[in-house]
Amino acid sequence: MKKNISLLLLLAFFALPCKAQTPMSVPHGSFEQWDSHLGYSISFMMASIPIFDSYATPTGWNYLSYPVNESISVFGNNVSISTSIPLILAEETTTAVPAGSKAAKLESFMLSDVVSPAAYAMMSSNLDSTLTQTVFPSILCNGAVNLDNFMPLVSTLLSNLDSAAQLLTALDTVDVNHLITGGMALGSFEPTRLTGSYKYQAAGSGDNGGVVILGTRYNNTTHRRDVVGGGANIALTNAANYTPFTVNYQSLHELRPSEPEQAADSLIILILSSASTTMQQGSTLCIDNLVLWHDTLIGPADTCAAIVGLTATPDIHEAAINWSTTGTVAGYELEYGAAGFTQGTGTLVTLTNNTYSLSNLDANSSYDVYVRALCNDSIYGDWSMLHFTTLPDTCASVLDLVIANIVFDDFPQYVLEWWQTSQPDHWEVVYGLQGTDVEQGTVVTTNENSFAIYELEEAGALAPNTRYYFGVRSVCEDSVYGEWEFVEYLTPCAQVESLVVWDDSVTVTSDNQLEGYRATWTDTNNTRWYVSVGNPSNSIPDHWNPGEEVSEPIWHLPKLMPNRQYYVEVVPYCGEDNSGELKWILFTTTTIGIQQVQVLNLSVYPNPASGSCFVNLSSDEPALLELFSYDGRLLQTVQSHGGDIQLELPSQGVFLLQATTPSGKVTRKIINK
Repeated sequence: MKKNISLLLLLAFFALPCKAQTPMSVPHGSFEQWDSHLGYSISFMMASIPIFDSYATPTGWNYLSYPVNESISVFGNNVSISTSIPLILAEETTTAVPAGSKAAKLESFMLSDVVSPAAYAMMSSNLDSTLTQTVFPSILCNGAVNLDNFMPLVSTLLSNLDSAAQLLTALDTVDVNHLITGGMALGSFEPTRLTGSYKYQAAGSGDNGGVVILGTRYNNTTHRRDVVGGGANIALTNAANYTPFTVNYQSLHELRPSEPEQAADSLIILILSSASTTMQQGSTLCIDNLVLWHDTLIGPADTCAAIVGLTATPDIHEAAINWSTTGTVAGYELEYGAAGFTQGTGTLVTLTNNTYSLSNLDANSSYDVYVRALCNDSIYGDWSMLHFTTLPDTCASVLDLVIANIVFDDFPQYVLEWWQTSQPDHWEVVYGLQGTDVEQGTVVTTNENSFAIYELEEAGALAPNTRYYFGVRSVCEDSVYGEWEFVEYLTPCAQVESLVVWDDSVTVTSDNQLEGYRATWTDTNNTRWYVSVGNPSNSIPDHWNPGEEVSEPIWHLPKLMPNRQYYVEVVPYCGEDNSGELKWILFTTTTIGIQQVQVLNLSVYPNPASGSCFVNLSSDEPALLELFSYDGRLLQTVQSHGGDIQLELPSQGVFLLQATTPSGKVTRKIINK
């Protein structure tokens, strides 16, 4: 009987798993591999402003990013910023590294150290002072860090890192699932310590670097992760040469015997360039050769790799689910349903790939997803759980809708401009008489975040000196619309036509000056004008200079010098802040005879054109015809002596035709469909 009992005990002993101390390199523990990132910028008035230049981080390590969601004032304009600025200063170092050829160098910094100086000077006074005045430690993590939940805990954690007991006590009231997810999958390994090498240069007294480790385990009852152990070493003080360090791991059960014994299945590693409550700007930590020491279970262990890095990228009616494992698996099981559903009642899917797309989801609704690995012989890993919410069935509104003007060859042209934090499928522009309903307006679809109002004016779709509304809304997938945003627009006065300078009544005064010149023009829409005369040798009529106001389409010029070139300009006036297009002509004074100088009349037809059009210049003077692209590039040059000229247009688009004669010049827009 005793032999039988001894044999049973011996068999039982060999059947139980045993432990052996084994080193395991942390992924990229010697930091040989690095990733490059392009940086971030914001869009302001159709221009891109760089916020954070290109940077590099060790491959496989995560870092903090600061979410900026603010509306600030720049040059008197409201600018909405929605982006995430990575808060990390990391670089490769190759000097006397302990392992491999590279190590990681982390530096504590302020926002002004990483943002481009021009952008920082322009916007820092408008940003949250917490963002601009805080010294941030550069932090590397082998899990994904939630900054919103992490930052309020930094001071608490840093003041409780003298021992693992203090660390775990500080985390008692923290749900680690909302703090850090992922990390190193341990499987059947039990961590004992993390070792490595460091050197440190504090920027001021009281600062030092630190390393924190947290062991977590998936809870099959709550479907969440529990902190089951950890350790910290914040004594990484000034060291000019690489120095070994150790972070000992202690389980929660070791520290509190009343807690159940639980082995961690995932380990999170945090590396901080500043681990003091008095963080200093410019403190640097170099770290390398990270090795995790653990107990390996030897013997039968029916375990399967754990799921790590479970993430969701939700849309309105779908979501992309992704995850990874550290070991080889045969497949996966995924179950999903409405938030809070009981496992076994959801939709179960068997997969061979570590990605899956959920479809036909309700908009703005919360869901739970569970994933576990399937190994050989029907052995399953622990369930890993993810919670996410689909996007609302709405479309973002446009921002900063304005009417701006561009000027080409003295002609103001008005355009509607806006910008948006997200890119919809397209936009709809509606316009109509101010005071009328949107349903009565004209709707135009566009793929550009601007709309040419001047093209409507040239086509006669808008009446002069009339108030219109313009509205823009975004159109997203499945015909989901954003809210209309509106702006008011007052069309300019109608143009002046047939501007002529007459000298049939000119006389010579006693002081040898000329008087009796008069200017006339045709204008059936307006009753008030501003007129002035100038010498082009002293000034050029690029922008009109308000002179005398008249209420009849005739103006008697002041005394002029003989044999001198002048220009006359006329601007129609419809009321305060509303004037029409400037018209001007050149003429030369004389002492005898009668002289008539008439503004050039340049006709283009048909316009819009289809490949070609005819051009007619009323003057029989020699003229130079120049065809420009809309951005000012000269495309064609033609000589004219009056009459019709056929003009071939090189492509579809908008062109500018300019005619220059000894008497002046005139410009017309040509639209080629």
